[in-house]
Formats: sequence, C-alpha cells, structure tokens
Amino acid sequence: MKNSIKPILLLFMMALTISACKKTDSTIITATGTAAVVTGQNFGFDGAAGVAFNSNTAAIVKVGTLVTISAIQDGTSNAIKIVINNVTAAGTFVLDKDNTQGNGAIITKDNNKPTDNTLNYSTDNTSGVNKGSGQVKITSLTGTDAEGTFNIVAYNSAGKAATVSQGTFKGHIN
Repeated sequence: MKNSIKPILLLFMMALTISACKKTDSTIITATGTAAVVTGQNFGFDGAAGVAFNSNTAAIVKVGTLVTISAIQDGTSNAIKIVINNVTAAGTFVLDKDNTQGNGAIITKDNNKPTDNTLNYSTDNTSGVNKGSGQVKITSLTGTDAEGTFNIVAYNSAGKAATVSQGTFKGHIN
C-alpha cells in the first residue's frame, strides 16, 4: 500500500508546484516575479542520443522541509520535476527507487499529459533489473535562494529509460 501511494503523492506535489507558475505569452509570473534556471547534459529518451536541457522558466518551491524543482525545457513540452523531502540545509539527497525519504523525480516528454505513463519516466519505476535512480546535491541554500546539481535515470511504464546528467539549478525560492 505504501509503495502505491508514493507515486500518487509525487505526481500531486509536482502538479501543485507547476500550478505555482503561470506562463503568459512572453512572461513567467511566479510568487516573487523571478524564475530559476535549470540546465542539464545528455538529456534523452528511449536510448536516443542526449541533448542539452535548458530552462529559463523553472521554479524552486520550498514548503516546510519539502523542496520541489520544476523546469520545462525552453521551446518544448519536455520537463524535469524533482521532489526532495526533509531539506533543512545544503546536502546530498538520493532519488533512488524506494529511498526511505520518499524523494523522487519525473522526466516527461509532454508536460501537458501528466497521466500518460508512456510519456512520463519516474525514478520510482523499474526496467527488469534496472531501477530508477539519481542524486541531488544542494550546494547552497538560504531562506531565499537555492543552488545545486543533479543527475537522474528514470523509467516509464514500458521500461524505457530517460536520463539527464550534469544537471544544475539556481534561483529564487518561491
């Protein structure tokens, strides 16, 4: 039962985070008027060659000790969403399947279709012996800003992988 609730909670928290940002024709509106920046290398799906991931319209949200990082790739509907629990200071947080903190990440091909399990790749999924995995290092955390690095390997319902390495995030906490 516990394992079936975790993906639902993760999707709910990510949907809540995405709703914190609203995109108009040319302006990103957040609670403070500032956005975060998220980048990554080797961003790819289903074994295809990876490309650079750049998002200048990302959001970092902290509610209590829960931190959510959400980014939509510039010019696409691809997205990265990371949820980290028990964040009280800078540190390293695992995203591996079944981690005890309930941390996780989703990489999606289409941010407009959050319920399509073939387009959404989660660190909470597996593919045979391969398990979703990743790590987030928060290198700087203040009451107003966060900065760090990440890498993610996630799987969709068909067992195909999505990856991003050498990821970075930096911005104002909303």
